[in-house]
Amino acid sequence: MPPKGPRRVVPQPTQLPPKPPPPTNTPSTAPRPIINTTSGVTISVHPIWPDMQYTQGELFFECTLFLYSVLALFLQYLNIYKTLWWLPKSYWHYSLKFHLINPYFLSSVGLLLGWRVTMCFWKTITDLIATISVNQSQFVQSCFMIIEYAAIKTPLMTLIVTSFLFSFTRVCHDYPSDSVLYFFFPVMIYILIFFSEIISWFGRLKRLLGQWSRSEIDAGTLFERLLDSPAAQIDLESVLHMCSTNPIQIREEIDVLIDDFFLRIKKSLFAGISTAFLSILLPCVFVPFQTSQGIPQKILINEFWEYQLGLVVGLTAFSLYMTYLLPLNYLDLLHRAAVHLGTWENIQGPKIGHTGSMSSLPSPWVEFNLYADGETVQMPDGKCYKAKSSQIIRTTAAIPENSNHNLFFKCLKKPSNLINAMCTFEFLLIFIQFWMLVLTNDWQHIVTFVLLMFANYLLLAKLFKDKIIIGRIYNPSQEDLLLMQQLHAGLVKPK
Repeated sequence: MPPKGPRRVVPQPTQLPPKPPPPTNTPSTAPRPIINTTSGVTISVHPIWPDMQYTQGELFFECTLFLYSVLALFLQYLNIYKTLWWLPKSYWHYSLKFHLINPYFLSSVGLLLGWRVTMCFWKTITDLIATISVNQSQFVQSCFMIIEYAAIKTPLMTLIVTSFLFSFTRVCHDYPSDSVLYFFFPVMIYILIFFSEIISWFGRLKRLLGQWSRSEIDAGTLFERLLDSPAAQIDLESVLHMCSTNPIQIREEIDVLIDDFFLRIKKSLFAGISTAFLSILLPCVFVPFQTSQGIPQKILINEFWEYQLGLVVGLTAFSLYMTYLLPLNYLDLLHRAAVHLGTWENIQGPKIGHTGSMSSLPSPWVEFNLYADGETVQMPDGKCYKAKSSQIIRTTAAIPENSNHNLFFKCLKKPSNLINAMCTFEFLLIFIQFWMLVLTNDWQHIVTFVLLMFANYLLLAKLFKDKIIIGRIYNPSQEDLLLMQQLHAGLVKPK
């Protein structure tokens, strides 16, 4: 996952208060949202969400993904270095040929898999020290900074970097150079996926170096700004949404959310590819090619099976990361923006300047206008479009010929569309693993699938829980409404 830099925020004019008003200020008998417009801004349109924890902590999630990748690495070693321990007259008393495992390669892969956990721990320490140092004297803050870097961060990074360099040097000595080049494959994938973000970083580097050469900034400021990542996903705790009736503001918010959504997909895609490559595919490359006496040897590997296993592990890691980066409050933020956006339908209608009824003639599209549902417009190229809005907001602010706006509204016009797609994807992934388990007859393959499927079971249960929560908020049943009435009555009951 690329390091986070300065937080990008949804444009301020399109922000909504962080918390909806408490239930005591909302009629408990009204399941539909209240629409109130003041000075061109819609105050309340969307359902009220309960005060709940939407996602787990970043450090906890990174540790969970790290444990899953380590489990996949162990199962891959079980498939490569398995023995015939279960035979009656077998000479092997263990399930693995431990003497063939290279500890230096295992150390290098383990440190690479745990790099995200290390960076997350680094960030957690920084946030913790910053929280403790608030409202403290300058001397106390300096002491905390010394403790942070001298006692925690510097020894930790020194230990990790020196351990990796030592292990990687031994791997380069024990294996051919063409095999070592496979270690740089994740770097190539990172450059390919985040190419636009890297180009943006180099542009900022050129601009900062120009400012430094003109003595506009010092070296410390230059170093701090270079450490900031050019691409950072929006912080859901500080980014808000406001129900606006200004089409320019609505489209600005949509553009920010689309960029942020694609950035989260990129991060999830890189996490899935890197986890599958380091845990499954890379151990197949670094198998011992000779014995300790220098005699050439070859370990047979079922390449088709390894590709299947790598695909399953990669898709599971991708779905884990997507579920973490797309919590309920983020899905609700996307849906709220899509409700205000609307879309357009291409139609064959009368053109401007043709004779006929004036009511049926389309008007030229104006970017500053907010169009009602059913209105027709004509673009400069002569194409006609009909406005299609959501059921809540009967207006359209999208650009007729913008495919991103059209796709955004179609995918998110219903609050459960995205969570349904995620549940379907996870269910199909479990079904594929179960079908592969039915077709296999090797004991190591059975153990591999049985253990790996537990992560998918837990993830599917979490997705179904989120689906139920969204359904009960946007489509409350009579029992839910009765519970809301009881809670409201208990809150407003005089003492």
